[in-house]
Amino acid sequence: MTERVHLFVDYQNVHLSVGEAFAPPGTPPHTTLIHPGRFGDALMGRRAAKGLGGTLEQIHVYRGQPSSDREVEQAARNKAQSAEWSRDPRVRMYNRPLRYPRDWPRTRAREKGVDVRLAIDFVRAAIDKSADVLILASRDTDLMPAIETALDLGHARVEVFTWQGCSRLRLGREYSARALWCTFMQGSDYVASKDPKQY
Repeated sequence: MTERVHLFVDYQNVHLSVGEAFAPPGTPPHTTLIHPGRFGDALMGRRAAKGLGGTLEQIHVYRGQPSSDREVEQAARNKAQSAEWSRDPRVRMYNRPLRYPRDWPRTRAREKGVDVRLAIDFVRAAIDKSADVLILASRDTDLMPAIETALDLGHARVEVFTWQGCSRLRLGREYSARALWCTFMQGSDYVASKDPKQY
């Protein structure tokens, strides 16, 4: 029986890591957008090259949503991107409003609650046994408790991802006897994952 794979994407983390890994210095972030569906296909292709199988059933994408009152153009682009990406039936978008500090725009708005929602859904998937393989696409160490909890439950295999040359999530000493598979994606995978559409 083919393994069911669910992918959980910390979008901002994955997107900004591309700049660190492959983009020339000074490259505008909006030019390195990742299409979640294409990213998922590239990731599965890279896994397959290492002998790992499965069917990618769901791609859960977590992202901040700019305010349409404060950042009109950015909010419109964000909504258009979510609509476009959701045309792939595997993609499920979870957008949470950005938090704006009192001295905005001097200080940038920040994501709030995105990682918490991702972590809750990741653990819930492990509890519900909704997939045989859970892949977390992020380098954010704040998400390690979710990985550890899913591992402790033991209902699904847990994997992580990173771009070649970037840091990756690793288990602590108490998990030293257990392996956490990491798929390292290369420049060609980034090209295959890009969203070429202009928003």
